[in-house]
Amino acid sequence: MQSLMGVTRTVKSKNELREYWAELLSYLPAKTVLLLNGEVGAGKTTSVQAIADILGMKDVQSPSFAIHLRYENDQGKSLDHIDLYRLKDDDDLESSGFWDLFSQKESLIVIEWASRLNTEYLPLNWEKFEVQIAKGATDDLRQLTARKLVS
Repeated sequence: MQSLMGVTRTVKSKNELREYWAELLSYLPAKTVLLLNGEVGAGKTTSVQAIADILGMKDVQSPSFAIHLRYENDQGKSLDHIDLYRLKDDDDLESSGFWDLFSQKESLIVIEWASRLNTEYLPLNWEKFEVQIAKGATDDLRQLTARKLVS
């Protein structure tokens, strides 16, 4: 985990992106909020698709219009995928059922466009990790920087 925290890692392919997420996921506790930030096209949804694939979940799509989509695998693990891009205000967030997600015993909650959320309000009993994703010099390069948020 230390090898990923606060260090910018450059990935050159979807396979390397998947390897990055597999390494990070291996360290995450059962109640984790993963906060993804980056410009349009940086690879946030592609990252969520890689995470879901690692967890044995298929057909992951961007929840831009629905705000929230939930996936489960055969072992009972769940992934709650939130996209805050179209969020207009706190009422939109409240009506999406967002805060109800934290009543679960465990889940991986992945939030795209997490910068639109005040993370100080996230429950203290959930671990929070932020990953900044940036486009590289060429179309296939991405730079990812992860850090653990302290409550």
